[in-house]
Amino acid sequence: MSAETLSGATPMGHAHGLEAWSDPVEKNAVFWVTPAGATAVLEVDGDEADAAELRWSVLSAEVPSIRAVVLLDGPGSGGPGEDFTFTHEVAEDVARFVSARSDAEAGPIEVLVFRPDTDQSPWPEPARTADGVEFRFHHRGGADVRLTLTLPDQPGEA
Repeated sequence: MSAETLSGATPMGHAHGLEAWSDPVEKNAVFWVTPAGATAVLEVDGDEADAAELRWSVLSAEVPSIRAVVLLDGPGSGGPGEDFTFTHEVAEDVARFVSARSDAEAGPIEVLVFRPDTDQSPWPEPARTADGVEFRFHHRGGADVRLTLTLPDQPGEA
């Protein structure tokens, strides 16, 4: 990872086994780093389920490991090609960031990316579940998103 990758990222703390980071300068995003071995179930319902970042995340949620969840601010460019390219760049940058901070290599396909509707509701926060965490939010494009992450047992947790 180059020193420039997400060099403006600042830690925001921990919640339910996830590590929160903010990148207000480079990507205008909040991202949640998961422990190695986390898995996801993603449900997307409603209008605009074909937004670039939702298509990316639906595909990524099918891989056996999820390393980060990125929440982008703003509406995107509106161009599907530009939005997909930006989504992929964000996923690559966050994967490099996660890899540099852990013993396990992360790839961009292990990074989920969303644009929650922060105009209508606050930034999504993870809620504890029996096996991990869940994010529920309204996507900026109109779809309702439910992301359930199963987290591996963490040292010191019962």
